[in-house]
Amino acid sequence: MRHFVQVFFILLLVFFISPTNGMADDWSSQIVEHDVDPGDTDSGIVKSDARNVAGYMKNIGENGRLFVFFGGAQSFRQTPNIPFIADALEHHYRVMMIDYVYNPPGTLLCDQSNDPCFFDYRKAKIFGGAPMKGLNVSTPEGLVARTASMLRYLHRKWPAEHWDQYLDHGQPRWANIAVSGFSQGAGLAAFFAKTTTVARVILLSSPWDHYQNTNSVASWLSSPSATPADRWWGMYSAREANAPWMQKTYAALGISPDHIRLVTDAAQCKPGSGLYLPNHWAVAELGCTPRTTNGSFMEKPLWDLMLGDGRGRDEDSAP
Repeated sequence: MRHFVQVFFILLLVFFISPTNGMADDWSSQIVEHDVDPGDTDSGIVKSDARNVAGYMKNIGENGRLFVFFGGAQSFRQTPNIPFIADALEHHYRVMMIDYVYNPPGTLLCDQSNDPCFFDYRKAKIFGGAPMKGLNVSTPEGLVARTASMLRYLHRKWPAEHWDQYLDHGQPRWANIAVSGFSQGAGLAAFFAKTTTVARVILLSSPWDHYQNTNSVASWLSSPSATPADRWWGMYSAREANAPWMQKTYAALGISPDHIRLVTDAAQCKPGSGLYLPNHWAVAELGCTPRTTNGSFMEKPLWDLMLGDGRGRDEDSAP
């Protein structure tokens, strides 16, 4: 499995980073990566969809900020958000992709319900230990605990790589960590950034938490935020079905209009088996993200602005 993940990161960079950036032809020599079964990080984690992956470019040194990506919909497992993840690596971040159990989605449990259903749903998946009807996540299996367990595991296994720089008394130093996600994962990143101060939060095509009964967005979206407003960034496609709702939810989150990136290009992929939301996935997914005639990703300038400098040298991401 480790070989698979090494190939994953190599392909990621082959697809995304051109030799004109000074990269050597031997891609594998430029990357450090670790593929970890979530259950190996904590015996209390018994349910997962895939694995955790941590990686970084050797040439960034040890000053890169940590970029924690909460995996999104199940399509992410099949066609990972390679272009966006590669951009984060190029921007001097260390990247840690944290797996979790996707099902059931919040739309299934809450669309026909009322407040505080989406609040309870997000809280359970982030922190665990707060069961609700249709969802029971143990504390070790909440995303916060999964992230902490992964960091501690990385430090134990590879102490020379200094993953402990992102820990404080065994817990993540969230104020120096950027969080992100696609689809469901973006909604979870948003909820977490509301409750905890992070260095940066980048939302890819979510959340769109709303109730059909009242035709209104979830109230948690407009609650006070522990993360300052200038650290929030969001992106979605103008062509996806939930775009009108995301216009409302991003406004409710308090994201400044100049921190919202709107994708207007059509998806490169077409609807097919297992691929029913092409414009949703066009935001950051390899098979659907639009490309120019020379093969470069059309959304890269938007990703660049949202990511900023992973060394924390840009004003927007400064803690």
